[in-house]
Amino acid sequence: MDSLLITGGVVWKGTGFVRGMSVLLSGDSIVAVGAEDDVRARTPAASRELRLSGESVLPGVTDGHLHLSTWAKQRALLDLSSAKSLADALEMVREEAGRLPAERWVRGWNYNDTRWPEGRSFTRRDLDALGIPNPILLQRVCTHINVADGKALALSGIDSPDGILPERDAIPALRAMERNVFTRPVLKEALKSACFELASWGVTCAHPCGADDYGMEEDLSLYDELHREGSLPLRIFSYHDDLARPALPTGFGDGQVHYQGLKIFLDGSLGGRTAALSAPYADDAGETGRLNWSDDAVLDKLRAAREKGVQTMLHAIGDAALDQAIRCIRIVDDAFGRDCRLRDRINHVMVCRPDQRRALAELGLFCEIQPAFVPSDMNMAEGRLGKDRMPWAYAWRSLLDEGLCVSASSDAPVESVNPWLSLWALTERSDWEGRRVSAPEQRLTVEESIPLFTSNPNRAIGQEHRLGRIEPGFAADLIVLDRDISTLSGLQLRGAQASYAFVGGILSKGVIDGWPRFGA
Repeated sequence: MDSLLITGGVVWKGTGFVRGMSVLLSGDSIVAVGAEDDVRARTPAASRELRLSGESVLPGVTDGHLHLSTWAKQRALLDLSSAKSLADALEMVREEAGRLPAERWVRGWNYNDTRWPEGRSFTRRDLDALGIPNPILLQRVCTHINVADGKALALSGIDSPDGILPERDAIPALRAMERNVFTRPVLKEALKSACFELASWGVTCAHPCGADDYGMEEDLSLYDELHREGSLPLRIFSYHDDLARPALPTGFGDGQVHYQGLKIFLDGSLGGRTAALSAPYADDAGETGRLNWSDDAVLDKLRAAREKGVQTMLHAIGDAALDQAIRCIRIVDDAFGRDCRLRDRINHVMVCRPDQRRALAELGLFCEIQPAFVPSDMNMAEGRLGKDRMPWAYAWRSLLDEGLCVSASSDAPVESVNPWLSLWALTERSDWEGRRVSAPEQRLTVEESIPLFTSNPNRAIGQEHRLGRIEPGFAADLIVLDRDISTLSGLQLRGAQASYAFVGGILSKGVIDGWPRFGA
């Protein structure tokens, strides 16, 4: 087997960075880690060598929660994130329609009305007033709100006077749009491109979350096709919002593409006021959000998953949704015990009271957070929650202090897939411009943050014995950055790039003469 000696870097050893360490790869595994002289003594004469100048060497990054196929599709559609106002966004829609045939849907995404001076989102009336021939369907940045014009509503068989489609109300419109815009070959090529972009940031493993009820499916057969063609530069562990038929256990796969579990969406989003809160929204006294399911329905899902050996991931943004998760998991634990293969994962944990943090720890649950929500939500969250509830929100250090296993992710397309932006957000907790800081006492150091992207997400999926560490016997999934991040902060940290990335010893980013590379 070919061998590669990586030397001259600053290696992450699980609890800290160590200088003067070398790493030897052979085939798909790490075979030696230690002082350069010791590792070189074990290095075959014909091995290649990658000599560094003090750059950081880390385990490959895992994105523990994203909607990968949806992000792949949206990269080819109208991105409304740059719109500075409602009027600006409408003009972008008009211009997009001018580039498309009349029968093609205008699909826009990633708009954020909380930043607009008009103080409101689109309505059907706004879209109809554009007078364009194309059906229009636009999605808010949170993905929990869609807005359609009259033509899109008619084609979808939806009766909605204002065109605003929260949560699963949008499904018929999403289905009609998908049939119009995406064929399987188009989607496969978009997915391939998206996976290579993830790899370019140093992401070596992803946990895509399918959401059929939101029109955000994940098709494992597409990942499998890419893998068989040598064009899948990531490991995939996917979650879906319905159990597999025929039944598959958690972790079923071939080492590269895996079925991982069941995703249960308990509530919506804070920005869209569909996150379920235990008290009314501060900026809307008549609204507390919504629970998507009754306790009985959630219990049925949890029981079915336990019976089939399937891990669950529960989407809970509001504290009322978190109450429901804790309440239902306790009931199922009483019936099945806690000796299940893998504990449940709670995704977002965005509004979490101190008593809930203690309950999550007592239950031994895994928590999945999105660090970039802090800068993105900074101008919205206090308005929705009020000052009294803000200490419960985005309290990442408090989760760690409770002893919880916490992993970090992008939630793309809601946030950027760039993990170094997320690492920066964990350490700085400022707005994107660096002018305001939110709850500085909740900041983490770089060394405290790195496990959230490397070892912890692999603990959460039961892969901690082979992924997420630079140790002999582990899979050769590791990255080399363009700088030493061990002492960096601020924009220098945020600007980090991956120079090389390996998955099972194969390069997913970078070129080494004669070394195998995905897609080559």
